[in-house]
Amino acid sequence: MSDAKANKPGRPWWRPLVDGIDGRITPPSNAFVRTNVFVDAIAMATRLEARLRRRIERQSTWLLHRYNLSTAGDVRSMRAQISAVEARLRDLAELVKDMQLRKTPPEQE
Repeated sequence: MSDAKANKPGRPWWRPLVDGIDGRITPPSNAFVRTNVFVDAIAMATRLEARLRRRIERQSTWLLHRYNLSTAGDVRSMRAQISAVEARLRDLAELVKDMQLRKTPPEQE
């Protein structure tokens, strides 16, 4: 890297350092992430993380239910039920309004 480029006005002092490190690390990193070993490791880590998350959720649900406390799943299910009731109530309100509009008495002369 030339001194003119490194001392360019407005260029941060740390930029040449970062560019140098990036130039050395990026090519081997890119080559590694394109290997089957890397893909297999990521797939295995993802499956393990999902399995652990399910196990922790199952155990915490059991524990919270033992003390008669709600879990996130309980709250999600209640929200879904409330949303369904609200939607049904809106439909019924529209139906009642339509029925009332149809039954308006004729104008008196």
